[in-house]
Amino acid sequence: MVNTQAPHPYASLAVKTDEEDVVLGHLLQVIVDDIWLLLGIALVVVAFAGLYCYVAKPVYSADVHVRVESGDSTSQALTQTQTGAVINSGPPTPQTDAEIEIIKSRGVVAPVVERFKLNVSVMPKTFPILGAIAVRLATPGHPANPWLGMPSYGWGGEEAAIDSIMVAPAFEGRKLTLTAGAADDFTLTDPDGRLLLRGKLGKIERGAAVTMKVTKLIARPGTQFVVVRLNDLDAITGFQSGIQVSEQGKQTGVIQISLEGKDPEQTALIANALAQSYLHQHVTSKQAEATKMLEFLKSEEPRLKADLERTEAQLTEYQRRSGSINASDEARVYLEGSVLYEQQIAAQRLQLASLAQRYTDEHPLVVAARRQLGQLEAERARYEHKFRSLPSTEAKAVALQRNAKVAEDIYVLLLNRVQELSVQKAGMGGNIRLVDAALRPGQPIKPKKALIFSAAMLLGLIVGTGVVFLRRNLLHGIEDPDRVERIFNLPLYGIVPHSAEQARLDTSASHAAGHVPRPILACVKPKDMSVESLRSLRTAMQFVLTETKNRVVVLTGPTPRIGKSFLAVNLAALVAHSGKRVLLIDADMRRGMLKRYFDAGPAGGLSELLSGQAALEEAIGETTVPGLSFIASGACPANPSELLMSPRLPQYLDGIAKRYDLVLVDSPPILTVTDAAILGGLAGATFLVLRSGMHTEAEIGDAIKRLRTAGVYLQGGIFNGVPPRTRGYGRSYAAMHEYLSP
Repeated sequence: MVNTQAPHPYASLAVKTDEEDVVLGHLLQVIVDDIWLLLGIALVVVAFAGLYCYVAKPVYSADVHVRVESGDSTSQALTQTQTGAVINSGPPTPQTDAEIEIIKSRGVVAPVVERFKLNVSVMPKTFPILGAIAVRLATPGHPANPWLGMPSYGWGGEEAAIDSIMVAPAFEGRKLTLTAGAADDFTLTDPDGRLLLRGKLGKIERGAAVTMKVTKLIARPGTQFVVVRLNDLDAITGFQSGIQVSEQGKQTGVIQISLEGKDPEQTALIANALAQSYLHQHVTSKQAEATKMLEFLKSEEPRLKADLERTEAQLTEYQRRSGSINASDEARVYLEGSVLYEQQIAAQRLQLASLAQRYTDEHPLVVAARRQLGQLEAERARYEHKFRSLPSTEAKAVALQRNAKVAEDIYVLLLNRVQELSVQKAGMGGNIRLVDAALRPGQPIKPKKALIFSAAMLLGLIVGTGVVFLRRNLLHGIEDPDRVERIFNLPLYGIVPHSAEQARLDTSASHAAGHVPRPILACVKPKDMSVESLRSLRTAMQFVLTETKNRVVVLTGPTPRIGKSFLAVNLAALVAHSGKRVLLIDADMRRGMLKRYFDAGPAGGLSELLSGQAALEEAIGETTVPGLSFIASGACPANPSELLMSPRLPQYLDGIAKRYDLVLVDSPPILTVTDAAILGGLAGATFLVLRSGMHTEAEIGDAIKRLRTAGVYLQGGIFNGVPPRTRGYGRSYAAMHEYLSP
C-alpha cells in the first residue's frame, strides 16, 4: 500500500536548522581553536593604528563667523521721494550663496596666500616611519643626533624658514633640495642634483633660475630640506580646496569659514586673515560702487536742474497770462494723484538708469526695476483716464503745476542723495559684519584616535578571522572528523584523541641508551583516553570481521608520521587482552617502525619470509603481551613492492588467517608507495588512518581514489591525534577522563 501521507511541513526545516547549527558550531570552534592567533593579529593591527596615531601630525581646525546683513543703502540710491513714497521693489534679502562663492574667490584668497607664503613649502627630509617617530621624540629647535648613521636626514628639531623665493617656471612645483652647511651657509640643488645656488643665511641670493632669501636655518651641517615653490595659481587653488564655507542655519545670513592646519596658532591667524581679506574686499567693492553712483547722480544734476527751471518758467508764464488759478475740487484731487505718480515714475527711471550702469539687462535687479516702471506707467494711465472730463484750460493748468512740483521733488531728492552718499562713502563699512573671530584651537580634530582604534580593532578581528579560516582550509589539514565523513562519505570507525602520555613515553624512549623496547600505552596506561577510544574501535572492528572474506585487516594512511604504527600496536594489544590470538605484521619493509616495540623473530621478518630466506614459524616472534605475535619488517629489500606481489604473500596470509583471530598489517602510506594497494587487495578490510590537521582534502581524496582504483575494499577510516579541544569532543573526552579517573 502506497503511503500518501504528506511529509511533515517542518521536517525539511528541522533538517536544515540542524545542518546550519552544525556549520555554525564548526565555524565558532575554528575561531575558538585559534583564538590566540586571531587576537594576536588584531593586536598587531591595533598596534599599527597606535603607531600611526603617534607619528601622525595632529590637525587643528579654526573658524570665523561673519554675517551678511539685509539692506544696502548704496544700491538703494533713490528709494523715497520727499513725500515718503517707496519706489524700490520689495525688501532685500541676504545673498549668502553669492557671498560664499566670493569668500572662496581668488580676489579674497590670493592676499592670504601671499601674506603667509602658502605657495612655499620647506620641510626636513625624513626617513620613512622612523623619521616621523624621531621627530615626535625630539625637541623643536634642537636638532637630534642622526639615527642609523644617516646625517642627511632630519631626525627632529630642525627648522628652516624662507622669506622669499622666485624660481623659473620649469622649477615650479618641483622638489628642490636645500642642504645646510657650516657657518650659516647652504646650497640649493635641483631634483637631478645640479647646483642652483650657494648662499648665506639672511641674504638675498640669486642664481641662474632661483632667487631666494633664507631667514632661519637650524640644522646639523649636511641636513637636507625639501623646498617646493608652487605656481601661484596652484597654491591658490590648493588653498581654496581646504576652505570650508557654509551658512549656519537656514536663511540666517551667518556664514562660517573653517580651515584646517597642523599649526594651531597659524591656523587661527590664517582664518582671521581670510575673514579680514573678505571684509576688505567687500568694503572696497562697496566704496567703488558708491563712487560710481555719486558720479552718475552728479552727472544728472544739471539736466534735472534745467528741467526744474523750465517747468517753473512755464508755470509762471501761464499764471501771468491767465491770472490766478482757481482749481476745482476735482482738479485738486487729480493734481495730488498725478504728482505722486510722476514722482514715482521719474525716480524709478533714474533708479533704472543707475542700475543699468552697474548690471546687465538680464540682471534680476534691472529686470525688477523695469517691470515696476511699467506697472507705474500703467497705473498712471488708468488714473488719468478717470479725469478725462476736466476742462482743457483747467487740465493744462494742473499739468503745469504737476510738472513743476515733480521736477522740484526729483531735484531735491537728488541733492539729498548726493549728500548722503558722500557721507556714507567716507565711513562705509558695507553690510558684512564680523561676528566671531577665530581663536587658537586647543585640541586637534585629527587623527580621531577613538575612531581609528575602534576601526583597527574591527579590522584586526576581521583580518584575524580571515587568516584563521585561510590557515585552516588552505595551509592546514582537516581537523574536523565530521567533515571527512561529510565530504568523502567515509565512515570513521574510531576517533582517537591525542595522548600526552604517549608523547611523554616517546620522549623518554628517545633519551634511553641502547635498544630498549618502547612501552605500549595500552599496557602501561590502560585508562588513558586514547586507549579507551581504541577499545571502541576494537569493538567496531570485531563486528566488521564477521562479514569479511578473511580476518586480515590492513592499516594505511595518505602520508607518513600520522601515528599509524601507534594505532596498530595498541589495537593489537587490546584485542589480545580480550583473549584473542593476534598476529601483528610490520609490512613497511622500507621504514618499519614496529621494531621499536618488539624484537624480531629468530630468522628475520617479512622480507626474509617473502624472499624464501626464512620459514613462517621462524619469522613469527612472540611478544610480552599474552596472545600477541609479531612479524617484523625484516631487512630492507631492493624491491619491496615486487616482493609483496610474489605468490608467497597470499599463501601465507591465507594460512595465518586461519590460525589467528586477527591479523593486523601495518602498511606503508598509500600516497608514497603502492604497497598498501597490494596488501589491501588481499585483506578482508582496509582502514585509512588520518591524523587531525595533517591532510588536505586533496590528499585524502587522492588516497581514497588510489585504494578504490586498485580494487581495495576500503572499510572506513580512523581519525587519530584529535586535540581534546576539537568541537564536539572536548566535553566527551573530559567526561571520559572524569569517569576513568580513580
